[in-house]
Amino acid sequence: MHLKSPMLRFLFGHGVIGGGAGIAIAVSLLAFDVAGLASLSMKSEPTWLGPFLLCFSFFASFSALAMGAAVMSFGGRGDDGDDDDGGMTVRHRIITDTQNPGSGRAERAAIRVRR
Repeated sequence: MHLKSPMLRFLFGHGVIGGGAGIAIAVSLLAFDVAGLASLSMKSEPTWLGPFLLCFSFFASFSALAMGAAVMSFGGRGDDGDDDDGGMTVRHRIITDTQNPGSGRAERAAIRVRR
């Protein structure tokens, strides 16, 4: 399958990784019989339905979680490349009050750092 859009490739890749992790966790829960999940599903009438629903729900949840985390941490600045700050970023640190050093008060100082 060939996806032309880079954003769809980005989302598809992260969705597959998250879905694979979800299925691996669901299968390990069934393999180790955590909380009696495997033994309970073997006692039900369609024995395949319980494990299938567990694996499918873990696949859907983990793939959505991975895609959401990937989108939120993308951090692109856009395609135009127009930076107003000249490659500088502002960081903050807490310093003691410069006008009254003995007061024990603190203030926030802005520091410009080159990226």
